[in-house]
Amino acid sequence: MRYPIQLSCWLRPRQRQFGWTRNTSVVTDGTKPKPLAAIPGPSGLSALPYIGLMFELKPFTNYDVKKLSELFEKYREQYGPLVKIRAGKDWLVCVYDPDDIAAVFRTESRHPYRGVTPLAKTYDRRKGVRPGLVTLKGDEWYALRSPTQKAMMRPKAMTKYAYRISQIADEFVAKFERRDRLDNLPDQLMEYTAEGVGMLCFNTRLGCITETNNSSELMEQTKTYLELFGESTYRLPLYTVFRTPMYRRFERAADFLSQVCENYIDDALTKVNNTTNFHDATVQNPEIQSWNTKQSFDADVQNTQHPTNVNTTDMEDSLLFDLLSTPGMTPDMTRRILVDVFVAGIDSTANAMTFLFYFLAKHQDKQRKLYQELLDVIPKDGKITEDVIKKLSYLKACVKESLRLVFPICAGTARILDLDIVLKGYKVPKGTTLVLCNGIICREERYFPQQDQFLPERWIRGDIRTDVNPFAHLPFGFGPRKCIGQRVAELEIYICTAKMFMTYRFKLPPGVDEIPYKYCTFATPREKTTFMLERRVTTWHS
Repeated sequence: MRYPIQLSCWLRPRQRQFGWTRNTSVVTDGTKPKPLAAIPGPSGLSALPYIGLMFELKPFTNYDVKKLSELFEKYREQYGPLVKIRAGKDWLVCVYDPDDIAAVFRTESRHPYRGVTPLAKTYDRRKGVRPGLVTLKGDEWYALRSPTQKAMMRPKAMTKYAYRISQIADEFVAKFERRDRLDNLPDQLMEYTAEGVGMLCFNTRLGCITETNNSSELMEQTKTYLELFGESTYRLPLYTVFRTPMYRRFERAADFLSQVCENYIDDALTKVNNTTNFHDATVQNPEIQSWNTKQSFDADVQNTQHPTNVNTTDMEDSLLFDLLSTPGMTPDMTRRILVDVFVAGIDSTANAMTFLFYFLAKHQDKQRKLYQELLDVIPKDGKITEDVIKKLSYLKACVKESLRLVFPICAGTARILDLDIVLKGYKVPKGTTLVLCNGIICREERYFPQQDQFLPERWIRGDIRTDVNPFAHLPFGFGPRKCIGQRVAELEIYICTAKMFMTYRFKLPPGVDEIPYKYCTFATPREKTTFMLERRVTTWHS
């Protein structure tokens, strides 16, 4: 089936900054919608509150909690395009049709809500801290999201960071000049992404790129945080009552990351206050003047590296400056935004790059085609600017195809609507969690012919491309609650991939053909990954 309708046509007419005319899909043949209880899905023990999902996983079945995408695929095959499953005390409705996903997005409010895990709420409650972008909803969420959206999601917002990220990528690529392999991934790529997100948030070099292959405390704690955050969604939430061993591990990781961020924020804030162009009204804000995060850290945090090489002359080129320059933004609001951006930005991008490198190393013909594009487009001085990135169409197609084959999150994003909606003839009451299963749709033959093949050409007009339903592939989500870090993540991926493959030919180690992966909030390899490197004799076209 072909989908000639473009994305903009699906959502007209738009209204205000976000959103469009809200529409609850209705049954048009005069029949009464069937109730939620009639939606097919697992029954019996699997439908019990809190423990039902446990009976769908090991040891009762062969399905692993860290690869739930396989279980969601089974649901699609067994029950159809709309499936009801038990998670916690409530029902989840899994949506497997792109047209229905479009209907959900048309129905969501101006301030969409996707729910929050009890783990995050429990941590915030016990620590007495206010929630951040990930967990907030309503007007309070919008108060944080709106200024962040302006700073990070506008088409030109990331232009000022391209040169600095390019410098970081050069340093990362040079690390392997005397090596014949790139190993311990995604951890080594986390060195690059941590430097990039540090530059974005604080205009600060964190000193993460080192000559060793060892993982830093920052990276280990980031992985622990995200792994436990993801697993908690499907655990019996005993941690809401007791400080279980799992909760204590999560708490230690969250405390570490929060305090490290506070350290960087405090140092960068001092530099911002010394910037001549910083808004006088903001500088004189008593909340900013009284903000003091120099508290005693525990032994682990005291041993971490403190911020270095902060550029005091152009602190304006940082997300911190952009946020604090926004009327109404307080240091507390800024802190909550930066912690979320910093933690999520390190892990997810490094994992996405690992899988991209794998597909290119496995498919040498695609790697040769990418290398030829890089030769044709990248100037002799090696600088990758916004104008250069616009011309790298095959690189962008490779990224898109990699994100299709290994979807960044388990099934897809979620939404909790404030209106009833009718999908496939069933009435889904407001307040029900809808899981929009783009990660499963991306592997369906009906939407992506030769679905198991790495075919970047499917995304390029004039090649083998066929029209794709615009709601079939949404790796960063959609609408006002889409991934806030999409543009910086893409920028980091494009620049580092271009420089790495311009310099080295990637090959898989002998005997390696696949990279098994799991979901720890984001898709990540089950084992450390290695690629063989062969230095190229680079020649540019004149």
